[in-house]
Amino acid sequence: MRKNLKVSFSQMLRRLLKNISYHNKMIYLYFIIYTIAASIYPFFAIVLPKFLISELSLGDMASSGRVLSIILGYFILTGILGYLRTYVHDLAYPKITKLRIDYIRDIFDKIVSMDYKNVEDATFMEENSRAMDAASSNVNGIEGIYHKLFETPSVFITIFALAIFIGYLNIWILAGLILNIFITLWINKKVHKYQYSIKDKLAHAERRKRYYYKTTHDFAYGKDIRIYNLKKRILENYNKEIDSYVSLHRLIKNREYLLGFIGLATLLISNGLTYGILIYKGFNGMSIADFSMYIAAITNLSILMKTLADNISFILNEGQYVQDFYEFMDMDLGEKGGTLGPIQGDTLEIEFRNVSFKYPNTEKYIFRNLNFKINKGEHLAIVGINGAGKSTIVKLMTGLFDVTDGEILINNIPIKEFSKKALYSMFSVVFQDINIMAFNIGENVACSSDNIDENRIMTALDKVGLGSKVRGLSKGLNQMMLKVIEEDGLEFSGGESQKLAIARALYKDSNMVIMDEPTAALDALAEAEIYENFSELVRGKTALYISHRLASTKFCDKIALFDKDGLREYGNHVELLNKKGAYYEMFTVQGKYYNEGGIGVEQYQKA
Repeated sequence: MRKNLKVSFSQMLRRLLKNISYHNKMIYLYFIIYTIAASIYPFFAIVLPKFLISELSLGDMASSGRVLSIILGYFILTGILGYLRTYVHDLAYPKITKLRIDYIRDIFDKIVSMDYKNVEDATFMEENSRAMDAASSNVNGIEGIYHKLFETPSVFITIFALAIFIGYLNIWILAGLILNIFITLWINKKVHKYQYSIKDKLAHAERRKRYYYKTTHDFAYGKDIRIYNLKKRILENYNKEIDSYVSLHRLIKNREYLLGFIGLATLLISNGLTYGILIYKGFNGMSIADFSMYIAAITNLSILMKTLADNISFILNEGQYVQDFYEFMDMDLGEKGGTLGPIQGDTLEIEFRNVSFKYPNTEKYIFRNLNFKINKGEHLAIVGINGAGKSTIVKLMTGLFDVTDGEILINNIPIKEFSKKALYSMFSVVFQDINIMAFNIGENVACSSDNIDENRIMTALDKVGLGSKVRGLSKGLNQMMLKVIEEDGLEFSGGESQKLAIARALYKDSNMVIMDEPTAALDALAEAEIYENFSELVRGKTALYISHRLASTKFCDKIALFDKDGLREYGNHVELLNKKGAYYEMFTVQGKYYNEGGIGVEQYQKA
């Protein structure tokens, strides 16, 4: 069971800063240079114009040399500082982006090494979605906070200096500006608190919207969308999810607009007070040069205070999502298993002993007190209707899921005593959903880019009938698959993809092989031929064949027929036909498809 360990705001900030120290300390140097340049820069825009106005106000006594010096000094100093500020900021930006990408890599690493059961948990997927959201944007979440932390200290230093400067002029001006910043912070806090309160709804809406986005952008769906005219239905659903997503954001904006009136009123009062006092000072002896300087100082201070309030609010708000990210990363999602390594140099004996199973967060049992045994070197066919739990047996046997009750034994050793890595290494599985990777052919078969044995790969490809095709390619085993990475990527047909997946299983050469309905899309005769050939290729190994059709049954040692109530019949092909039960009925219906002559059950039984 995973546990949500709470991460405080201060812990979140410390971990973000520690990550900089760990990955790229140069960012700290850029930060120091930026802070110095950005803190000094505004004062030249405030003070130098005063000197220029003072000089010009002398009339005929003004020195053109001094005027020119002030103007040149202004442009040179602000140009240098402005360039330095921008240059260092631009140097730091991609390095901060790299930090965020490292966080995404951490998420991917956690996902691919976590307990598989989480993949089929909708609640977990929304938690994962929130974590990805915190790491997926240049302007929000983790990277957004890094940028604000990079920029905010210079803003604070400038505000502090200007506050002292203006405070000497009139404390009420400063008080009005400070009131404005606190009101802004209060408004932002209220808006962000409401936004965070509906984060689960936002994550739920985002997950649903993202599914339809993926569907409309995945070329694999292109044929079905066109042939079955699914465009209208998909777009209707997509628009519905977008409307739901937009409605949630509209609620946030409405809250922001309502509270914004309070901020506007405070701003008007603050500005009225500020400019009223300055006008009063102007009528009572303040020079035009000083008046312009204070106007510039107050304007800058007002803008910077607004920036500071927004930055603080941003960090506080986005920090909540980054806290969620760290809480997700701190979850104990690792695969739970024993310490035993894989069984070496021997095929497997598998026994299900009083196994009951239901999927996490559900109440319906797939199996109750299931018992059967696959002896060493035996080939077992598991057949039955869709939804009878056939593929679930594979997930339990390979350790992807743990049983709810009972136990599974491998060579008389409880499965829970093996490490998950050991379990995965002992099985070669050809799943129903064939996944061809955007790697080259050799890497697709070997499932690795290191220590590839090309001779073994070609042997496996020859056994499944792909050897001649691969030899005929100009790049051979180095030919890239799919077109998502390389434009000249090779697209196999459905049957060829299935053969490639079988070659992958043969190359792995594990203790046991499993065919989990990978040929469901083929016609009955083609399926029977592939199964029979595969059975010869793995002779001597324990093998399991999953299907809702009966293509694999004739050449298997034992057959297990499952229905909605679990294991219904068990025996060899002849025994089950002689029982004239459910298997006999299925074979009566399906048998004619496995022999082109269309002979009956009795004749096929004798064949």
